[in-house]
Amino acid sequence: MRISPQFSLLAATLPLISIAGLSSALPVTVDTEQTPPPKKFIVVLKNQVTSSELHNHTVWATSIHARNLEKRQKNTGTSAVSESVGVEEVYEIDKFKAYAGSFDAATLSEIEASEDVDYVEEDQPVYITGVQVERTESWSLSVLSAKGANWENAARDSNSNRLYRFDESAGEGTYAYILDTGINIAHEDFEGRAELGYNAVADTDHVDTTGHGTHVAGIVAGKKWGVAKKANVISVKIMDAGKNSTTAIAIDGFNWAVRDIIEKGRENVAVINLSVSSNISKAFNTALENAYHQGIISVASAGNSQRLATEQSPASASTAIVVGAIDRNGTRWENSNYGHHVTIMAPGTEIQAASYLDNNSTLLYSGTSQAAPHVVGLICYLKRLEGLNGTDATKTRLVGVAQKGVLDESSLKRSPNLFLYNGIEK
Repeated sequence: MRISPQFSLLAATLPLISIAGLSSALPVTVDTEQTPPPKKFIVVLKNQVTSSELHNHTVWATSIHARNLEKRQKNTGTSAVSESVGVEEVYEIDKFKAYAGSFDAATLSEIEASEDVDYVEEDQPVYITGVQVERTESWSLSVLSAKGANWENAARDSNSNRLYRFDESAGEGTYAYILDTGINIAHEDFEGRAELGYNAVADTDHVDTTGHGTHVAGIVAGKKWGVAKKANVISVKIMDAGKNSTTAIAIDGFNWAVRDIIEKGRENVAVINLSVSSNISKAFNTALENAYHQGIISVASAGNSQRLATEQSPASASTAIVVGAIDRNGTRWENSNYGHHVTIMAPGTEIQAASYLDNNSTLLYSGTSQAAPHVVGLICYLKRLEGLNGTDATKTRLVGVAQKGVLDESSLKRSPNLFLYNGIEK
């Protein structure tokens, strides 16, 4: 729930902020001469706090903020409103109850001292995990239905045409929530199955101006380029035109998606795609974990930093399905994050899917951003085909049907030798 749109996005290319629970040893300072954008914080309340107590707490925090601003204005003789705006968004997912806002040092100190508060973390940049490339052929769909390690032969017919074998149910009646840059819902590959859900980015139109979100959605559900060719995709915009976002914005979009899924009774037919990454955010991870306990699966890209997936969010969330990227040779893509916390590997290089530039062209991207929607598409496919219910059962089935031992073990760096597979036989 967005309280106020008055905040600034942090550039995703800036050095990332290492965060943990904040304390009084970390003061908030404001340069009154240059008046930089105010720092923003995510305040997470204790598990036992109720919905009504969350409301009462945010009302209290708002009043404390207003009181301290008034004091400062009287002391300085100038307006301090531009320095911080107080509570901006409120989140509630099961036991996860939190809010985000910008606060002066005095207000933040009182908030941290509240008996309701579990921890406070500083808002930080969130960035997408895909890069555009140029080639002319996509290979990723055919290998999802090709049994065995010899993909180049198994994924082609006698005329060397690439084949993708799948059940005609193709994810019909399922929903993928795409938290990203937006979706070009008019693209012909979506056949009217794409819709605009929620825009968490202030002062922007709900359109895709960079292409990442449209491409991700096309991998999930495009008629020609998608894994689940009859699934529905819902755009939740969390990135601005510069591909910039923050954890507070991302959690706001995630909070909306969870609420929409629950309100519409879609827990057993919906999946959330998170092809984004940030430094560790306990709040972001906790949001995913609470959604999982409410029956909602989240799929996260492992990240493109060539490091352990556990070093970034939301990939480090304990309940996330974490996806690493492999190339067409069955080797881990060199930039893909890795490690035991990765759940499964999926195609992630030179992937062709829908473009934002017009309503019929395509683009090619590489990254774990592209690997994750392959998994989301397959979850939609399996949910429709097999009637999978429940988060644990879905995750177990995804791993159980995966091809085992067909990837280049030497490249995996302790990632599982599990490759995404739709279970269909020749």
